[in-house]
Amino acid sequence: MRVRHAMMAAGVAVVAWSAAAQAQQGCGTSTTADACQKTQDIFNFLTPQISTALAGGSTTLGQGGVLGGFGHFAVALRATAVRGAFPTVSNVGFSTTGAKPGAYEAKDQFVPMASIDGAIGIFKGFPLGVTRAGGVDVLLTATYLPTPSVTTGETQITLPGGNTKFGAGVRVGLLQESILVPGVSVSWVQRDLPTISVSGTSTVTASGATAPGVFTLSDLSIKTSSWRLSASKTFLIFGLEGGFGQDKYENSAGMHVLLNPTLPAPAISFGPTTISNSMTRTNIYGGLTINFFIGKLVGEVGQASGGTLPTLTNAFGGSTDAAKSRGYFTVGLRTGF
Repeated sequence: MRVRHAMMAAGVAVVAWSAAAQAQQGCGTSTTADACQKTQDIFNFLTPQISTALAGGSTTLGQGGVLGGFGHFAVALRATAVRGAFPTVSNVGFSTTGAKPGAYEAKDQFVPMASIDGAIGIFKGFPLGVTRAGGVDVLLTATYLPTPSVTTGETQITLPGGNTKFGAGVRVGLLQESILVPGVSVSWVQRDLPTISVSGTSTVTASGATAPGVFTLSDLSIKTSSWRLSASKTFLIFGLEGGFGQDKYENSAGMHVLLNPTLPAPAISFGPTTISNSMTRTNIYGGLTINFFIGKLVGEVGQASGGTLPTLTNAFGGSTDAAKSRGYFTVGLRTGF
């Protein structure tokens, strides 16, 4: 009996040691574990907000159905803003004795994104009474980020991959819009954010087991793919549109942390290593269009919800839920023929 108990105790000890070793391997030693965990939490907190702004609502603003075949096109300039929050990183230090929960201030603000969307009619579909079905459009997107000004302070952003990223998709018509029938379609599109690199600096004073430092997220890649079931109907000078679907986010970055403990102790670094997350969210939206002679002014409101991410060790504005629902709105102009 004693031998069996001893073997069980030894087994538990081996499992515990193995788990500790894996955690340490994932974030370096206990000295860098807290900086590593805080950087991962910042990554997991921010990327869903940016991804939601990138995906937006409709694939083409104010367009529920297809365009009507070859020779027809649409171009839309849109701006989307997500109701989110960005953390202040300068006033939170890194523990040098293992990962510990921390509290970041996170001011509520809108997370913006701008893009140009295009659609080209390929096939007008098959006759179906007063409408058509089976039409096909090709969808094109371009997301542009302006070059950030050179800054000093707690946060710096660069664009190592250029300012513009292109995407594409396809739309298939279920019903062609007519006087009596709304336009209805199903679509799929991929949108990517231009590659960015972000560094943040903690400026607290080194004291005991707390150290200032710098974290870097290099080559931050944010990719979204979305499907939508959309509908729209025009009534003289205004129209209604809406839809729902799913968004899949795929995010990754290279992570590096550098700690500056109390002198004369040397600086301590960990990385670079790769971190990533992915999630699938439900997206529902509705909007209003105002029709002009040469185009449409469109406004949409929507919400992205669902999906899971690990519970954050650190709180941002009092919340440890990186996957909380996010509302957004979009305004834009669309023209075409």
